[in-house]
Formats: sequence, structure tokens, C-alpha cells
Amino acid sequence: MPYLEKFAQDFNQLHKFIDDIGVIRILGGEPLLNPEINEYVKLSRKLYPQAIIWVVTNAILLPKMPDDFFETLRQNNAFIWISFYSPLKSKMPEIQRLLEKKQVRFGISPLNEEFTIKQTIHRHDKPREIFLQCFQAHCHNLYEGKIAACFLPFTTKYFNAYYGKNLPEDGALDLYAEGLTTEKLKAHLLTPFERCRYCTRPVSVNWDTIKHPSPITDWTNDK
Repeated sequence: MPYLEKFAQDFNQLHKFIDDIGVIRILGGEPLLNPEINEYVKLSRKLYPQAIIWVVTNAILLPKMPDDFFETLRQNNAFIWISFYSPLKSKMPEIQRLLEKKQVRFGISPLNEEFTIKQTIHRHDKPREIFLQCFQAHCHNLYEGKIAACFLPFTTKYFNAYYGKNLPEDGALDLYAEGLTTEKLKAHLLTPFERCRYCTRPVSVNWDTIKHPSPITDWTNDK
């Protein structure tokens, strides 16, 4: 099944349980690399007419986007949210002028000169404490027919494969599970899971690009 078709099916399935989402953030990687980005915006607006819709981008590709992309944003009352990183400093005035010319509403984060690292390979016994303090636990992710409180249930498999680790890959709820209800879904998104035992309080590090091969300290705060 083509990915857009599968996503539309899954998004409609989610809508059966939750029809009042307040904020939808269309993410990547980099969402502007998706040749069907317009359709994701349209689908989001169709299913959730009252939602705030953000396309979250590092803005590098914005000057290369076709006119129909900006038209789609305008017609669907969707916004651009720019994650502002150091390499974009000199280009930001030009990008702002472009978005103003295209009459697209946008927001820009403060300049990100630091990242935060909160993962560890050492299991701890305070998953609820970490979960309740974690801002990402309130950024629910929909992916391949499943929903999770954060992105880690979907990305930990890549970490495990790259570093030869065996961190838990749990935490995602199947939207097609028999007997699923709105109450069960919402309760799941408010409940810590085993993967939370491998997150800690965030530690700030200077912004930098990932090197290859990437040492595990790029992703964990273990000494």
C-alpha cells in the first residue's frame, strides 16, 4: 500500500477515537522532502477542521518549494514552524521575506545552539517520575497504524541496530486492536512504559553535526 494511502487509513482510524486534536505537527526527518506533503496538510485539515496545523521544518528547502505548496498552506490555514539552527543565521531574513511574500503564516523558534540528551543505556526505577517531567511524552506520535506518547517506541529499533543494544521498543498502541476504546487510548498515552526506564533528565550539549561513525555519546548521557 502506498505510504500516503496507509497514513490516510491510519489517521482516519485515529479519528474514530479522538476527533478533537488541538495541534497537529507534520514532522520528518524533514517534511519538505516528502513529494506528497500537500496531501498530508489537506488530510489533516479535513479530519480536524479546528486544529492548529504546523509543518515543522529546518527551512533549508523553503526557497525551492513550488507555489502550490504555499497555496495549500493558505487554503488550509496551516502554518510553517521553523526550527532555527546556527547554519541558517545568514539566510533567515531571506526566508522570512519569502514567507511574507507568499502570505503564509509562520513561527520561528529561538536560535537553537544547544541540543538536549536524555537517553541512557542503564535501566533505572523511576519511569513515572521521568515520564511526568518529559515534554516529549506529550508530543504523541502516529506511525504505521500505531500511536505512542513520544517517538522513541518507533525509533529505538534504529538505535539498537546501529549500536548493537537491546533497549525496549515498547510503548506503541495498535489503533486496530480489538476492543480499543477512546478511554483505553487516552489512558495508554498517559501511562509510562518500559522504554521510559532508559530516559533521564535532559543534559544540554552544544549544537553540532553528527559524525560518521557516530559514537554512542551523541545520543546518550552515559560517561
